[in-house]
Amino acid sequence: MACFSQSVEEQIYTATERFNQQPNKETLNVLDTEIAQFENSLKTKDEYFAFINLLVNKAYFLSENNKQRKAISTYEKAHQLYIKHNIESYDIVEYCLIPLAILYHKTNAYLKAEHTIKHYMVLAKQQGNTKQWITGSINLAKLYQSLSKHQTVIDITNKALMTKSLKAYQKQRLNAIKRRSQLLLNTGQNTLLLDENLVLPNLATKSLDDLQLHYEIALKNKNYDTAQHALNQINNIMLGNKLTTRRANAKLSFQEAQLLFLLNKNNDALKKLNQCLALLIPNHNIETLPSTTDLYPENTFIEVFDLLAELQTEPKRKLQCYNLSFYVASSLENEIVNEESLMLSASINRNRSEKCISILHQLFQQKNDSSYIEQAIYYAELHKASVLKSNAYRRQLLQNNAADTLLVKENELSNQQKQLTTRLLNKPSNQYQLKTQDSIRLSLINISIELKRLQEHISKTYWQAEHNRINIDSLQEKLNVDNATLVEYFYGKYAIYQFIFSGYNYEFNKIDIQASTNKSVAHFIDYFNNASMINNNIADFTKDAFLLYKLLKFDLVNAAENVVIIPDGLLNFIPFEALLSAKTTTTRFSKMPFVVKQQVISYNSTISFYLKPSHKTNTNELLGIFPIFENSDQQLTYSIDEARHIEEQISSMVLMRSRATKQAFLDNARSYSILHLSTHASGGTFLKPASISFYDKELFVNDIYNLNIKPNLVVLSACETGIGKLHKGEGAISIARGFQYAGAQNILFSLWQINDLSTSKIMQSFYKHYRKTESAAYANSQSKIDYLSNTNINNSKQSPYYWSAFVFYGDVLSSPLLSVELFFLCIGIGFFLIIVFLAFKPKRKNARYTKRFSF
Repeated sequence: MACFSQSVEEQIYTATERFNQQPNKETLNVLDTEIAQFENSLKTKDEYFAFINLLVNKAYFLSENNKQRKAISTYEKAHQLYIKHNIESYDIVEYCLIPLAILYHKTNAYLKAEHTIKHYMVLAKQQGNTKQWITGSINLAKLYQSLSKHQTVIDITNKALMTKSLKAYQKQRLNAIKRRSQLLLNTGQNTLLLDENLVLPNLATKSLDDLQLHYEIALKNKNYDTAQHALNQINNIMLGNKLTTRRANAKLSFQEAQLLFLLNKNNDALKKLNQCLALLIPNHNIETLPSTTDLYPENTFIEVFDLLAELQTEPKRKLQCYNLSFYVASSLENEIVNEESLMLSASINRNRSEKCISILHQLFQQKNDSSYIEQAIYYAELHKASVLKSNAYRRQLLQNNAADTLLVKENELSNQQKQLTTRLLNKPSNQYQLKTQDSIRLSLINISIELKRLQEHISKTYWQAEHNRINIDSLQEKLNVDNATLVEYFYGKYAIYQFIFSGYNYEFNKIDIQASTNKSVAHFIDYFNNASMINNNIADFTKDAFLLYKLLKFDLVNAAENVVIIPDGLLNFIPFEALLSAKTTTTRFSKMPFVVKQQVISYNSTISFYLKPSHKTNTNELLGIFPIFENSDQQLTYSIDEARHIEEQISSMVLMRSRATKQAFLDNARSYSILHLSTHASGGTFLKPASISFYDKELFVNDIYNLNIKPNLVVLSACETGIGKLHKGEGAISIARGFQYAGAQNILFSLWQINDLSTSKIMQSFYKHYRKTESAAYANSQSKIDYLSNTNINNSKQSPYYWSAFVFYGDVLSSPLLSVELFFLCIGIGFFLIIVFLAFKPKRKNARYTKRFSF
């Protein structure tokens, strides 16, 4: 223990020096006790300076000993104290922010890494520290390279290479990073195709970065001798460097195992993988797989377990290895408190999900055991709509525990985070805005730290059940009540997997992705790019609509009355109602066997959302937004008729023309059970997010996230409200998704640009049926049938381009009948069943029966 005759500052320096002389688990425990004592007695800036220095030394030790989460928390604490007490004399960039950003990157907390790097680059520039600014440029470029933002990498490195007095090693690193991104950018970001000898003629003179790039190029080109030579050179450099870490050596062992696997030397590959694990986990027993208690957040583990899985011959052993990868991937997500990084993490993990599903499909085919389909659906749902599920869970938790101050604070901080992130999207045009952006980044860094702290406390208080585990019995019970069949797709790299569940049966199918498969799906979507695409090629359309119907095995559910579809990937943009259930030669759209004529189709994001109990208010009052945009090239003439017919069907407050402002909508949205927006919308661009227009302003998808609404139904009678940037597993980042995120469980939206007149007719029919049944799924289906049956509409306007754009995501109601009609029908059926029972009462009491369902 420290001698307390010293000043507090001296005690801290003494404790730091003593720990650094013998850093280990025991001395760390002593140090933690001293830290708790010091913290209560800090007063002067010199004492805080010494204490920050102690924390940084502790964080470095934790980082070097695979305690990444604790290291990150310790660095974060040091940084917060530095800001709070204005300790400008401490070099916070060199000793805290640079290693902290590297740890964020290593643990896949990409946005936190980005904010931290950009912040310390601003500090370095203000202090005239070129070395730290270049370090920031290198680390930022490497971060963006991990995110496949290769043009941005090239721009950053070009700017840094123009810096005066650039050191030789800095120039070498920047050029190596730039070359890598140039190669990846020029070859579709997935394949390195270049003659290695032209790029790196003399391996002996190259840096580790260049050798690593050379190895990857050779590996992609299947030039394994050259790859081995590059690895040997890397090994020689690392052996001669005393500062080489165990992690770096483990990474090299993995790469050697990877190469041996590709050379079909599986036993040698296995030895190298065990060597890698021994470096990452001291005292690891090579005879068994590691326990999860031995693992920590480290991407190399994921690579090792994925390759171990490939080396296994027994399916269940493969799954064990993949599950260890998932475990580590999940631990890496602990540092993620923003949704963009969560979506990226989900996208990365989907390839492994596909491999697990493939294994389980083979087992299911062999044994027809329901446990295999239950496991497979777990992997299919594991990274599907991750952000929506996480947000829905948090909302429900807050709703059930409204008095919990931690949950309230978490919600406030999450909303602040979204608002600040939206402000950060605006590109700065002057020095003042640059300073404002850095201030926003600093706020986001502090919010992420506080959110993480809160979420750790919340997770201890509220145990979250594993929401991705789907119980087939529970699912089938609900489907039985809804008289529905559910079809879920998993759109992988090598196959599309289809899960079919009814009240009495289930199927698990595989659709191999051939060279033409993705093309067929994309080609069908292209038919809806404009009105003439179908009308000019009716014969081709009918052929393709039937082929896709068969390709997606939708014929297997042709006997089902109500079908719930959970799409994936490109299938998010397919209007299944417009598929054809049989071949046809007719050119009359009203005569074609469209799916919509046979089945009521609804959609959902995940099975867990389908199973979630719906919240429904007793009132059915509608808020209508109709900007009209008169006397402009965006005028929505038929929107007026749409509004009038809605008012006739449902109790409404309609805001038209100049009253249909963004603020009016925000002020009134929570007070109505139905929200109807008849306006213009955009799916967004690469730089601009999806948005929906009001009379005066646009509402962006990021702003919609901050709404807190619980309507029975949201109807987006506007173009492209279901269109946005497609994220694997998460779906399109669209206006519709924004409303789902904000709390709307039932939503009707469009998949492409829609016609004003046809939309008005469909909406009028929709509300007529919705008023009678309160089933949006049925009303949506029937409105399309009405449109096709309308003899006043000419054939060209009955093309599915005009009526199939609207898709409904949400609850299924089993009967489209009026409640009064349903009551009398039930009575009639009851009397009939009693008569049948009395007439044909079975004589044997122990007779067995089997429920069967035919797809």
